[in-house]
Amino acid sequence: MVVPVLAAVLIVAAAALLVVGVLAAAHRLPRNRVIGVRTSWTMARVDSFRRANRVAAPAFVAAGVVGVAAGVVALLSPTTAAAVTLLVVGLVGLVGLLGVGGSIGARYAAADRTETLEAESRASGPCTLGDDTAETDAADSTCGSTAGACGGACSLCPRAGAGAGEQQA
Repeated sequence: MVVPVLAAVLIVAAAALLVVGVLAAAHRLPRNRVIGVRTSWTMARVDSFRRANRVAAPAFVAAGVVGVAAGVVALLSPTTAAAVTLLVVGLVGLVGLLGVGGSIGARYAAADRTETLEAESRASGPCTLGDDTAETDAADSTCGSTAGACGGACSLCPRAGAGAGEQQA
């Protein structure tokens, strides 16, 4: 009596995950706080949310397929031991693939963040301007130094001033 209920729960959860994967692959998954790849960067930008979830979509779809298949086969299994084994293997496969998809999506979002900030000529790291621990010797005041006031972002470096292009030439 317990096995059919657990199999039905696994099938419903996997079917929902399958729908999420299909929506993410089609760029139709709305940005939300419940499902999908949710990092600070993807939640801040709709386009990043859609791209990160599209990258993770194949793993989400695979997790849904594994869960549905395991649930259906567990329902058709002649013995309770085999059904329970199939449910456990299906659940582990579903959670594992879901984790892989989330990890891939989060790594893509981090790369997208860095690429977007570089394209917009903004520093991807924190600016240390005004930090008393930052050294202010001549090496740090040159544009392009990662230890400088703005992490090497010449367009943001207040010490570079008008001669920033001349210092790198």
